[in-house]
Amino acid sequence: MTKVIIYGEGGFCEDCDNTHDHPLNNIVEQYEVEDLEPTPEEVAKASALAKLSVLGLTEEEVKALLG
Repeated sequence: MTKVIIYGEGGFCEDCDNTHDHPLNNIVEQYEVEDLEPTPEEVAKASALAKLSVLGLTEEEVKALLG
């Protein structure tokens, strides 16, 4: 799960206390969302990347091959 935090105008209030005219730390809303499952294409690309890296190719070479 990924936590989403939405701040009010001005963003996060680092030195927040109850005397400020906004919610604590200026957090307006918080919720969690499900993590997305990787697509079959993303899984295949990650697998290819891992296998090519094992063969000794550099990250730049692998990126050039995978596009």
